[in-house]
This record gives sequence, C-alpha cells and structure tokens, in this order.
Amino acid sequence: MWFGLFGAPFAWAAQHVFGLSLIEAACNPPSPQWGVPVDGLTVAATAVAAIVAALSAAAAFMVYRATKDAGTQIPEARVHFLAIIGIVVAPLFLSIVLMSGITVVAFPECTQS
Repeated sequence: MWFGLFGAPFAWAAQHVFGLSLIEAACNPPSPQWGVPVDGLTVAATAVAAIVAALSAAAAFMVYRATKDAGTQIPEARVHFLAIIGIVVAPLFLSIVLMSGITVVAFPECTQS
C-alpha cells in the first residue's frame, strides 16, 4: 500500500533532483571539459522513474482490488482509501515524469530565459 501511495511521487522527486544536478553540471562554465551526457542520462532517469511510477500505480490498483469488500471496518477502509489516492496520484506523477524528461531532451539546455 505504501509503495502504491508514495512510489510515484518519490520517483518524480528523485528524477527531478537528478535532472537538476545534471543540468547544473552541464551548464556550469568549466563543465564542457567533463562532457556530461545530459540527454542520455535524462532518458535513463526518465525511464527508471516512469517504470517505478507505473509499478506504483499497479500496486495501488492491486491493493484497491484486494480491499474492495472492506466496507467501513477501520483498518481495511483506510487501506482502501489510500489505495484510491494512489490510483489517482500515480498517473499524475507519471505524466509529470514524462513531461519533464521529454522537455529536457527536446529543448536545448543552458539557454538564458
């Protein structure tokens, strides 16, 4: 249940922090000598985060199905409610993961706004 609820947000957070550190390393003036492959590492991080988010959605759905007959009994009803929240949240974070990964690859990095 906890993976179904928090797996997708944590996957996005990890991808976001990793992506920020990649961009910071690539856009720093002395960094061209390092040759940080931003696009390749971003695609890998996006793929891993998307897989974790999809597995999180599947876990939330499995918990939802397992507790669908819980009724109003307190422990099972809470687990069922948290599974519903996981089912709603996981696709949202999956789309955020995909959008942030695609935009880094599609648009050039290190440009001033």
